[in-house]
Amino acid sequence: MAYESLLAPFGARAVERLLRAGAPPQLAVPLRFLFTGGAPAPAERAASQIENLRARIAARPDTFRFASFEDPLGPVRLAHSAPTAHADLTCKQLANTLSVPRRWGLFLHLCAQEFGARRILELGACVGISGAYLASVTTRPAIVTLEGSPELAAIARETLAAVTETAEVVVGTFAETLPATLTRLPSTIDLAFVDGHHEEAATLRYVEAIAPHLSPSGLFVLDDIYLYRGMWSAWQRLASDRRFTAVNVGRFGLLVCGSGKGRYDLARYTGYWRVGPPRTLD
Repeated sequence: MAYESLLAPFGARAVERLLRAGAPPQLAVPLRFLFTGGAPAPAERAASQIENLRARIAARPDTFRFASFEDPLGPVRLAHSAPTAHADLTCKQLANTLSVPRRWGLFLHLCAQEFGARRILELGACVGISGAYLASVTTRPAIVTLEGSPELAAIARETLAAVTETAEVVVGTFAETLPATLTRLPSTIDLAFVDGHHEEAATLRYVEAIAPHLSPSGLFVLDDIYLYRGMWSAWQRLASDRRFTAVNVGRFGLLVCGSGKGRYDLARYTGYWRVGPPRTLD
């Protein structure tokens, strides 16, 4: 928090430079929010409701254990219910550590709002916090979110039901569920949030699969681009793709569809500069 406070004025000025240099204007409000903390009143009201939902999830007694298996696109790790004595994580950890925090949840919300999202696809529901931030914008988008863990999907359904009547949680690995989901969606996707299966090959494959279904000015949001070396490599490759304008905000990598108009970087002002190690499942 001290770092964010210290760098905020520099980050705010950097945002204005990026916008003058040609960064997508739809990102003006979300990017400014990162360094001013000021969000429109409807967004703040949505955040208050979602943070109450987060607190309720964190108070649940459920405990979980990870199960890992190999996939052609890299190992997959899913959470399943387990007795406390054999558990790897609690609902408190799922809600407060593994789910998107308030600041970045509001950023997602503002992105969906400014892009006028009416259809959203999310890969990785977890307990539904990020999906709730995305779904609670004034355009009331239909959101489809994929989740490999049946137990987490059940919690996500409860979370999303509290903020929208147009959410669907699809259970299964992304490799199983993404192709069929893309085939049956009745219209183009305005925002795709890729948050799960943090492997280089998987991230590249999912973006390529979704891209033909994204609207001409749609938005990809890639989570955790600094988390592992493979994720950073995937981001570097996608950020160089001339189909997209790329904006690195640290936690997220943003890819705006349309003819590429360059690469923009704000990560140093949000506290992200160190790429994580290779991913292991130990």
